[in-house]
Parts: sequence; C-alpha cells; structure tokens
Amino acid sequence: MDNQMVEFPPKPLNRELYLIGFRMDPSAEGPQFYTLIGDEGESERPITKGGRLLLFHRPMDGLKALMASDNGFSDVRPVPSELELLCDISGALYVANAENADAEGVLFELIAVLDDLLRAVKMNVPAEYVTVLSAVAERLAENPEFASLLEKRKLSREKLEDALMWCVGAVAVKSSWVG
Repeated sequence: MDNQMVEFPPKPLNRELYLIGFRMDPSAEGPQFYTLIGDEGESERPITKGGRLLLFHRPMDGLKALMASDNGFSDVRPVPSELELLCDISGALYVANAENADAEGVLFELIAVLDDLLRAVKMNVPAEYVTVLSAVAERLAENPEFASLLEKRKLSREKLEDALMWCVGAVAVKSSWVG
C-alpha cells in the first residue's frame, strides 16, 4: 500500500489575476480592449462566462467583468489595473509577414495567449494552422529567428498570417463584452 500523507489542511492556492491588453489597430497608442487571466499556480486561464471569453474596453471595467465571470475567479482580489502584457496583434502580424526574427517576442506572446484563450473556449484550431503555429512557437521558445524555419519546412508567411487571423477571429466570435 502506498503510504502518501495528504496534507491537512491543504495549502491555499496562490491565485492571482493579470490584466492583458490587446492592440489590433497599428495606429493605436495602446490597448484597445482587455481581459483578465487568472493564475492558480499551475494553470492560467482567462475569465469566461457560459464558455465565452469576457472582454472589456477600459481597465476600470475589470471588476465588472470579473464579477460576471463564472469559471472560478470571481472572488479573486485585487483586480489589477496595471497592464501585465500587451498582445500586439498588428505588430505580430507585421513580424509574421515582414521580419526574419521576433526580436521583441510579440509573435511568440500572441501565439501563447491565443492558445490559452482558444483552450478556454474549447475551440480546435484547424490542423493546417496548428502545424505552422506549433512549429513557429517551438522555434521562438528557443530562438527569435524564425524565417529559416519557415523556409526549411516549406511553410509560407501567408499560412502563418492565415493561422493568426483564424485564431483572432475565433476568439472574437467566442467572446462577450462587458462594460
């Protein structure tokens, strides 16, 4: 018999919230909309209600969005007002189309956040897009240069752009606005 002691009382989870901003318009100075990501130590997920992501236009609407959520974070405080991460969608698309390297990590960050958002709403990315996104993310985790990978694997920049746009569109249609 395996004699593993169960700790009692269990250690409380260290739960935190992070404010994530998104910029779609390249002429915008900063984020155009936001969501909150909850962290429970070993897992991170965005706030949702009824299986839909909750988005809002102003950081001050974070509490309202959090109170509307139903996936286990509505009681976590404090609600952050400072941006943890800016997902620069327009910047990442530019990098995917015109740069050989993701020097500032905008493409890598966008792929990672889109992955978290799509998992939260149980959306499956089409296989042809998973192939390019996985390959690029894997490469960027080790090295900011990705153009040679695309060339080596015969993956086009257009396919990478299509994959990113599909993910952004899927996130949009599986979201609800608060505020």
